[in-house]
Amino acid sequence: MPRPQRLVPQGRSNDKGSLMRLPALSLIFIVTLFALAFPALAEETDSVALTVYNDGNAIVKEVRTIDVPKGTGEIRFEDVASTIDPTSVTFRSLTDPQGTTILEQNYEYDLVGADKLLEKYLGKDVEAVTKDGSTLKGRLLSFDEGQLVISTADGPLSIVERPDNVRSVTCGSLPEGLIVKPTLMWLLQSAAGGSQQVEVAYNASQCSWKADYIMVLDDKDTAFDLNGWVTLTNNTGKTYRDARLKLIAGEVHRQEQRDTDFSGGLARFGLADTEHGFEEKAFAEYHLYTLPRPTTIKDKQIKQIELLSAKGAPVLEKKYLFDVMRGFTPWWEGPMQEDFSVEEKGKVQVFITFKNDEKSHLGMPLPAGRVRLFKYDGTDLELVGEDNIDHTPKDEKVELNMGNAFDISGDRKRTNFVTTGHRMDERFEIRLRNHKTEAVTVYAREHMLRWTNWTIMSKSQDFTKVDAQTVDFPVTLQPDEEKTVTYTVTYIW
Repeated sequence: MPRPQRLVPQGRSNDKGSLMRLPALSLIFIVTLFALAFPALAEETDSVALTVYNDGNAIVKEVRTIDVPKGTGEIRFEDVASTIDPTSVTFRSLTDPQGTTILEQNYEYDLVGADKLLEKYLGKDVEAVTKDGSTLKGRLLSFDEGQLVISTADGPLSIVERPDNVRSVTCGSLPEGLIVKPTLMWLLQSAAGGSQQVEVAYNASQCSWKADYIMVLDDKDTAFDLNGWVTLTNNTGKTYRDARLKLIAGEVHRQEQRDTDFSGGLARFGLADTEHGFEEKAFAEYHLYTLPRPTTIKDKQIKQIELLSAKGAPVLEKKYLFDVMRGFTPWWEGPMQEDFSVEEKGKVQVFITFKNDEKSHLGMPLPAGRVRLFKYDGTDLELVGEDNIDHTPKDEKVELNMGNAFDISGDRKRTNFVTTGHRMDERFEIRLRNHKTEAVTVYAREHMLRWTNWTIMSKSQDFTKVDAQTVDFPVTLQPDEEKTVTYTVTYIW
């Protein structure tokens, strides 16, 4: 007769389905008992590879040695990711690819648990021991998070409070259909059988990566050091030991996603520690980052690995921007209304711009991620800004928003508005003030949102056209100086 399994209470928990748990010895016994029911178990892992994408998905590839039954037989493949997509599974025998084929495939995920076991034992005999040492034996009629209902052998019903009162519940053997790990089951046809190496690949969700960058600016904000890190988050329900890790940067259309054995020459980061960091190369329409050493990625772990490093990269520009209409989109018929954009007050934003090229000691594709900007105050390193960047190819400019300038302020108001027929004239006044101890240049950005046909008829100073409906007025301010910019724009439709 199978040895009975014992459930031990955990006490109160926020997880209502886990008020009771299995002790280690009983759990080991259940696994052993369950394994004896199947003739072939793929348990020896020869190698594992993980390719992780930006969108929270990963391709898992495992090679294991299994004993394949000759003819028709079942294979059990345990310890797969709990977030597996069963429709994505591929199986291939590396030893006998032509003679070994799959007839059926099943994914078993009815995992054993305290409440799951009790559910299987409804209407069957159990034994409950309370904290005062009392023992109740009988048929389990019902249970919930608060109590057990047991019909004892002598007839009466016993309602037993569960959370803090029950010390243990003893059941029989592990019910059929319950397993301790997510498991793939195959019905195989093999002419040769015997010990074979097989490769299994599948898609698993809840595994993602992103880039995190640390930028340290110098005293004058004219140069910086940059360190990039890969932040990998694994919530797939599986640990990948000594895995070959690859990362794909880019936006992959999932319906067309392919997992390929990448080969070819890899261009190493010239400024990173290539013995421990990633190697990068272009792949299809994306970029592939390969870690040249195995790494263990534990379940429910956030792991960081160095991606790149650069020293003394130059800052192209530190830009002060006064743009009160930034990101504003006019509503339907809004641009024709008189009260549109009458008076605005805003902050002066600070931007750092650099070029991702070899002259700047960079020149490698930068994956999308968060950039934290730091600066020394003389003794300590302090955070002075934070922004996100998109996937950035080499030789492209990067603009980072540090935040708002404390000692530079501005306001903008409309001073005239005239509409006659299909013409509109509008006049604005922009006042900028510098309270810093050094001179700065502030760009007053204006958006011509009324209509596509516009002309600046008069202005207090020259401007630069940014795009079809945007201009910048560069204003140089000495310490404690205030300047006013005025202009009149005419729209015709």
